[in-house]
Amino acid sequence: MRRATFLRWMAGSVLGASPLLRSGDSNAGPAADPVPVGFPRKTDYRLVKNWDFRTTIRDQAALQAEFHTRLIYGNGTLDHLNDEWSRYRDNDNHRFTTSGLSLVARSRGPLAPGSVESGMLRSKWSGRYGVYEVRMKAPAGQGMWPAFWLNPQDQIWPPEIDVVEIVNNGRDTTRDSFHFLHSSRVSGEEGSQLDRRHAYSGHLDYAEGFHVFSVEWTKARVRHLVDGVTIADRSFDWVHDDGRDAGPAHVLVTLAVGGQWPGPPPPSSLPGHLDVEYLRIWQR
Repeated sequence: MRRATFLRWMAGSVLGASPLLRSGDSNAGPAADPVPVGFPRKTDYRLVKNWDFRTTIRDQAALQAEFHTRLIYGNGTLDHLNDEWSRYRDNDNHRFTTSGLSLVARSRGPLAPGSVESGMLRSKWSGRYGVYEVRMKAPAGQGMWPAFWLNPQDQIWPPEIDVVEIVNNGRDTTRDSFHFLHSSRVSGEEGSQLDRRHAYSGHLDYAEGFHVFSVEWTKARVRHLVDGVTIADRSFDWVHDDGRDAGPAHVLVTLAVGGQWPGPPPPSSLPGHLDVEYLRIWQR
């Protein structure tokens, strides 16, 4: 949702020239042969990416081998979108902990637009279709805006798949998760548990523990799951507004702060931490 205004402008510019957890607690080791949460063990998907921040990626060198820390636009240098107060940086904004990787947002000086430094990940890998999954714990503070999303590698927006966005603005809280699909061709919700805001209110506080958010993305549909429970299943075409195929996508995990939707962060919200245990991708 937050990328719409900026990326519509960017798209025009480019065209002229975005049930329960399977593992117990955060200290449990990953399964030897992990399958998507909510899927049976006998699945026809194969694991193609296992970015585990407790075991396989444990230092900055390993992180930089797999991820960028800026958005793809501006030759890979863009550090924010729209009216966010945060700017993506590498000043201890990607911190390894016993739980995995913590994206850290902190203020540099008086709180104002542009004064907050934060962390993000953009995968160097790109592809299309499959199951995309994150296990993460949201920050509790107001003004925080964590997200896990898929964006076209060709830099032309839309489409976009928001696996999850969580916004705490006092009206929307860390008990709500948002699941948007951006495309000119979205229809046919089946068994959707989303409200008219595209929010799922599962009576859980995503800031109190780790939860799994995932999508199963096929050529014709996107199915959203929270902790293995299907909450939406929609018809979806991964195409640009002119009908052209949008090609492969990269994945992003971002901790934005401030802006019109999350509102200004109070000093008590910072530093904010988005804790990520793993990112995984399976494909047929």
